[in-house]
Amino acid sequence: MEQTSRRIAQLTLLSRLGQSLNSATDLGSLCAIVPSVLLEHCDATCVVLYPALDAESNLNPHYLRSETSDQAQQAFFLQQVQTVSEKVLATGRSQLIAPLDNQGKLPACFYCVPLRVHGKNLGTLSFFGSSGENRAPFRLEQQQLMLTCSFQIAQAIEQQLTLERLRRVSTADARNLQDISLLYRISQLLHSTLATDDLMHLILSLLVHPQGGAFQRAMLFMVNERSNSLQGILGVTRETASLILPEGLPAENQNLQISPEALSAQQQTEFSRQVMQMRLSLKEPDSCLARVVREQQAILVNRPLTSTDELAQRLVLSDHACIPLIARQQVLCVLEVDNHGTRERIDDQRLRFLELFAAQAGIALDNAQLVHHIETAHQSLRETQERLLQREKMATIGEMSASVAHELRNPLATLGGFARRLSKQLQPDSNEQQYARIIHEETERLEKMLDKILAFSRQHELTPTPYSFDRVLEQALLIEGEKLTKSGIELIIEMADNLPQLHGDAEQIDQVLINLISNARQAMPEGGKLTLRAEKAHLRGENAVRIELQDTGGGIPQELRSNIFTPFFTTRKQGTGLGLSICQRIIEHHQGELKVTNHEEGAVFTITLPTRLQQRPIKTND
Repeated sequence: MEQTSRRIAQLTLLSRLGQSLNSATDLGSLCAIVPSVLLEHCDATCVVLYPALDAESNLNPHYLRSETSDQAQQAFFLQQVQTVSEKVLATGRSQLIAPLDNQGKLPACFYCVPLRVHGKNLGTLSFFGSSGENRAPFRLEQQQLMLTCSFQIAQAIEQQLTLERLRRVSTADARNLQDISLLYRISQLLHSTLATDDLMHLILSLLVHPQGGAFQRAMLFMVNERSNSLQGILGVTRETASLILPEGLPAENQNLQISPEALSAQQQTEFSRQVMQMRLSLKEPDSCLARVVREQQAILVNRPLTSTDELAQRLVLSDHACIPLIARQQVLCVLEVDNHGTRERIDDQRLRFLELFAAQAGIALDNAQLVHHIETAHQSLRETQERLLQREKMATIGEMSASVAHELRNPLATLGGFARRLSKQLQPDSNEQQYARIIHEETERLEKMLDKILAFSRQHELTPTPYSFDRVLEQALLIEGEKLTKSGIELIIEMADNLPQLHGDAEQIDQVLINLISNARQAMPEGGKLTLRAEKAHLRGENAVRIELQDTGGGIPQELRSNIFTPFFTTRKQGTGLGLSICQRIIEHHQGELKVTNHEEGAVFTITLPTRLQQRPIKTND
C-alpha cells in the first residue's frame, strides 16, 4: 500500500506539473510557477530554477521558492546553486551533495539536475532536502522523479522558447505559429486520456487527420527489450483516422469519447494488420527504426525507393520520418509517418513538428503506463486481501465445524442406538414404531452430515503418487453409473488419446468426480444428458489435463454462481453445502483449478490438474 501511495503521489505531481506547464502563457510565468508546484508536491524545503538562456529571453537570474524566509539561508542556497550549476551545465549530469553540514542546521541534501532536451542545456533545477527532525537524503526513487520533472520542464521551456521566437518572426513564418498552436491543442488532447490503448490510437489519428499532422499514414512500433526487437502495434491512414476523430479535433474543454468499437475497427483494417505482422530486429544495421532506438533521435529518410530496409520494402515507403517516443531517457515506441498517396516531401520544419509532437506523446504515454501499473498493483493487492480473508474465514469455519461435530457425534450415536432398540420392541405399523423409525433415519442423516463436516475440517499431508485418470473415472462410474441410468440420464464420454499420467491422491480425485456427477444427476431429475470430456491442456505454462462435466440441468443462476463454493451454502433442502467446498479444496491442494460456467442447456464444471506437482508436502482435506 505504501508503494501504491507513492505512485499515486508521483502521478499527482506529474499531472499537476503538466497542467501548470500547459497553462503558462510565456517563459517568465512558466519559470515562476515551476518552483511553486514542485515545492508543494515534493519533499523539499527549497526549489530553485536557474535558467541558462540567451539575453533576449528577458528572464530573472533565478527563480526561488522556499519554506524559509531567512534571507541569509536563501542567499546560501543561491550560492550553492550557482556553484554546482556551472559543473552540472558543463557535464550535463546531475549532482547530489549530502550532507550539506554536520551540525544538522541545513537541509539534509542538495540535488541539482540539468534542464536538458535534444542535447541542449536550458538551465538547472535544484532541490534542497528536508531539515529539522525529518532530515533524510533523497531516495533513488525521488531522484528519478525529479529527473522526469526536469525533462518535462525542459521540454516546456523549449516549447516556450519556440513560441517566443515565433512571436518575433514575420508573417512569412505563420506556418510555424500554426504548428505550435496545433501542438498545444494536441497536447491537451493527449493528456485528456490515461487509457494506454485509447492513447495509442489517438496519437496516430492525430498525426494523419487533416486538422492534425496531416500526414497520409502513421505507424507505431513498440520496443521489446526481452527479444531485442520492434513489434508493430498499429497502423492508421487518413481514411481510418475518422473512426477516432469523426468530427475532427474537438473544441477546447470538450472531452473526447473513444468507443471500443472504433478501436477495434481501426485495428482490424488491412493496413493496420500489415503493420501488426511486422517484427524488426534492433540489431539490423539497415533499419532506420533500429537506428532511432539506438540514437534516440528522429531520422528523416528521403526517397528510399531502392532501400534494403525491410520496413520500406514491405510498406512501399517513399519519404518517411521515424521519431522516438521517449520517457525518462528510454525509448518506449517509435513512430513512422509518410505521405504514401501524395508523395509530398517531409522537410526539416515538418520533422521539427514531429519531434515536438513525439515529446508530448511520450510524456502522455508514460503517464498512462504509470496509471496502468498503479491500477494493476491496486487490483493485485485487493485480490490478495480477499484471498487472505477467505482463507481466514475457511480456517475459522473448519475449527468451529470440527469442534461442533465432535461434540454432537456421541449424543447422536446414542439417540440412534436407542431408536433402533425401541423400534424393534414396538408393534409393527404403530404410530410409536413409525416415530422411532423417523428418529433413527434422521440421526443417520445427521451423522452423515457430521462426517462431511469432519472431512471439510480435517487435514493431513498429501504424498503424490502417479495415477491414471482413466482408472479414476472407471472407479467413479462404478458407483454413479447405475444411478445415472435409473435417472434416465445419457452419459457421453469424450476422452482424448494418450492422456498423460497425473500425480496426487487418486482416491480424493475420485471423490471429486463422484460428487460432481452426483450433483449433475440431482440437477436433472427428469433425465437429460451428461457429457464428460478429458483432454490435454496447460496450466500456468505447465502440462495439465482438463476435465469437463457438462449437464443439461438448466445451469446455475448468475446471482448464485459466486457462492456455490462457499461452505454451508446450498439450495437443496437435504444438502449440507459442503460437497463443492470439499471438491474445491481437494483440487486447490492438488495445485489445480475448479471453475463453473453455464452453457445453453446447463452448467459446465471444469477441472484442470497439472501432470506434475511441486516438490513440497501439501496439506489437504480428507
